[in-house]
Amino acid sequence: MKNAKLKPRYLIPLRLAIYSSALLAVVHLHAEQGKLTVAISTDMPPYVMDSGSEGLEVDIVRQALAEYELEFVQMPLSDVQNAVQDKKADVAIGVLVDGGEIFYSDHLITFVNFAISKKSDDLAIDAIEDLKNYPVLAWQNAYLELGDDFKALFSPGSEYRSNYHEFGDQAQQVAQFWKDDKQVIVIDRSIFEFFSKAMKQSIDSVEYHSLFPPVTEFKASFKDKAVKDAFNKKLKEMCQSGDYVKLLEMYDVKLERTVCEKIN
Repeated sequence: MKNAKLKPRYLIPLRLAIYSSALLAVVHLHAEQGKLTVAISTDMPPYVMDSGSEGLEVDIVRQALAEYELEFVQMPLSDVQNAVQDKKADVAIGVLVDGGEIFYSDHLITFVNFAISKKSDDLAIDAIEDLKNYPVLAWQNAYLELGDDFKALFSPGSEYRSNYHEFGDQAQQVAQFWKDDKQVIVIDRSIFEFFSKAMKQSIDSVEYHSLFPPVTEFKASFKDKAVKDAFNKKLKEMCQSGDYVKLLEMYDVKLERTVCEKIN
């Protein structure tokens, strides 16, 4: 009988220890599930600014994933595209659909791309084909994102590839444009104007050539489908409430149409 009475006394601490360990494991699991590593580009104001701590893209993601603890990791655009596939991040912002066993959000960001030249250079640019005659300054992987004609002209191995220069840092891209004459920069208008003004360059001295689709839209890629679904739901709510448009206005991004037209 004594042994029978003692048995529970010894089992209680053991059971408590097992229970505590299980509880800690659950808490740790939920803590880990509440954290997301987000791959985002290097600074390209007004979309990504101040070492990835603010900007239009950053604020969209923070609002759409407000229930998560987010760690933004900056990397070149070419690395952002495959960051989830390469297990470098849980989420990647500003990507094109590229297959793989991952999940893609609705479109979340819109860029308005132009070919831009200096008025003083008086370059004849009426079609994408005309770009072959000049040095072209673009962002990483731009040849994949601006339509078939641009891709054919400047893909690796193409006849005019030597005239084509890509930049991982768009501040350097804009600086190079202002450095030399008779060049064409291919870039989002808001990014170009932000950096140009910071460099004390006159926007009135350039010409915008509308050669590309009116907008180029990008998505986010996700490791987890449930997170992607939650992101899409919140993004739709932001569009319906007007919060998305408020962010555009805050960062002075002017668009003829936004991703909200597709989401709604």
